[in-house]
Amino acid sequence: MVEPILKVDFSSIKDTPGASITVQEQITLPNLNWEGNRLLEFINPWRVKLDVTNVKRGYQVSGEMCGRYRLNCDRCLEKVEADFTSDLNDLFLLELSPEEEEAKIYSGDELDLTATILETINLKMPLKTLCSPACRGLCPVCGTNLNLETCHCQPERFDPRLAMLLKWKQEKGGGNDGQSEA
Repeated sequence: MVEPILKVDFSSIKDTPGASITVQEQITLPNLNWEGNRLLEFINPWRVKLDVTNVKRGYQVSGEMCGRYRLNCDRCLEKVEADFTSDLNDLFLLELSPEEEEAKIYSGDELDLTATILETINLKMPLKTLCSPACRGLCPVCGTNLNLETCHCQPERFDPRLAMLLKWKQEKGGGNDGQSEA
């Protein structure tokens, strides 16, 4: 379990439906293991600005968070620093009903926003991180970073991922037009 990142005390609006409080905080995010077991490093602190509104049956949290992170480029593996900004929206209820399965449960006079923050990062993080759109990546033969130098490797003529197709073509035959040569 992750240590709490941000807890909000809502006791000042607990008995006043429609009332809200504004929270502005700097938070420290823990580094995470990211897709492909890569390290997602957060450049702390991050800024969070939220409104917490008493909606009678619970609390609506809305606002935004922003900060910077560091992750390896998906093509060349060099470190990349990038900005992250996202909206935060969540509903906290004392108990859940089937039609409100997206809400979160709270108890006491505090909302723990850790899950909300981590879910937002998980959903809004770009699918691909590149050092530049023109990144040339690594040589598949020798591993040279092709952005920094040129290697003289000959690219493989055969992609091993297609071995089963080659075997099938050799057994069953097949010309260049997809028809059997028989």
